[in-house]
Amino acid sequence: MPFRSSSSYCPPPHPETRLGADRPTGGWSALVGLVVVLVAGIVALDLATPTDFRSRALFGLVPVVVALLAPVMATAVVSGALLLTYLGLQTLSPSPSGGIAVLGPLMIGTGGLLGVLIARRREAQQSRLQALTDIAEATQRAVMRVLPDRVENVHIADFYQPAARSARVGGDWYDFQPSPYGLRAVLGDVSGKGLPAVSASASLLGAFREAAYHEEPLAEVAHRLEIAMQRYNAWTRVTQDSERADAFSTALLLHFPPDPAAEYVDVVDFGHEPPLLVSPDGSVRTPELPPGLPLGMGPLGGDAPETVRLPLRPGDTLVLFTDGVTECRDASGAFYPVRERMARLITPEIAQAPPGALLRLLAEDLHAHRHGPPSDDAAVTVIRRTASRTSAFASAEDAALYDGRGQYATDIRPLEWASRSISSTKATA
Repeated sequence: MPFRSSSSYCPPPHPETRLGADRPTGGWSALVGLVVVLVAGIVALDLATPTDFRSRALFGLVPVVVALLAPVMATAVVSGALLLTYLGLQTLSPSPSGGIAVLGPLMIGTGGLLGVLIARRREAQQSRLQALTDIAEATQRAVMRVLPDRVENVHIADFYQPAARSARVGGDWYDFQPSPYGLRAVLGDVSGKGLPAVSASASLLGAFREAAYHEEPLAEVAHRLEIAMQRYNAWTRVTQDSERADAFSTALLLHFPPDPAAEYVDVVDFGHEPPLLVSPDGSVRTPELPPGLPLGMGPLGGDAPETVRLPLRPGDTLVLFTDGVTECRDASGAFYPVRERMARLITPEIAQAPPGALLRLLAEDLHAHRHGPPSDDAAVTVIRRTASRTSAFASAEDAALYDGRGQYATDIRPLEWASRSISSTKATA
């Protein structure tokens, strides 16, 4: 189960291990057991056959089977051990002389050579697949950056699980962006799956990170996201990429004010699932948010999504999730009732524990409900409002780049003028 998390929660272990050629599939104990069973079966069959026909020549098939699971060196060692075993059987119970006598060593040698070639080919394929996996992980870090546990006056826990079994990123997207005007957060779900959805979510994340930092009104950040989605669709129509044309995305856009005394959060709903609001006493409720059109559907008409102010006191927790959670099915085909389940499972202890505990509770309950592999990307972000403000940056200089105190932090035009001046000086020279 591919899983991404920047919180303390660890997912259930996946049976697949990291690709590589340093150990056999299933482990060394499984390989030794397989070889022992095959050799014992062939030896028993050989002793049971008449003296004019010996089945010990079937040893030549064992290296081929081993090569499908083991690296090259292990395949070569097994081939040598089989040849010694064959010679031992010849000493105890010789085969008839002539062509049949040399058939066994010939088959073992041929099988060993073929097995080594198969194992080498398999290792090369695994290396290429591992390289692609590393590229996917690098893409994940570029598109979905790792989040700190604490940013300003919120405590964060999150996980992300793409629908594609071997993928690291998908169509769900979320991020947090500090700014001089407060902390901005977003969680969304792009239509479709696979690479087209990844491309659209990357475009939206880039637009969010810039707009959330530079724009003071949350409505303007929302407008910039809508424009980014429309521009993305326009570009795909230029490139005649029919798979990605007319994409859209639901989303929740949040603004946490910088004042620690402000006990509210502003929310814009682009047709997304409303969040859960968990109080310190363990009570769970769903705030009412007027849903707007999803991002990318602005040309259809209608008013811009409304900005709603929700009470959010220190200790309160918001749980944001995508439809990969609500549309998760069990063996009977029933959807996962996240709101009902969380209302029953969350206790005051869980509500007051770090957000990672609530995330673990939801993720494990979702995993237990799911039947078969995930059918859609799933993302969950747990946000706890804290009474104090904490800097997530390593130094005051780094923090100044985000809170508006750093040079060129909020206005890049002086930097552009300086670049032009330098260019003009070079041209004159």
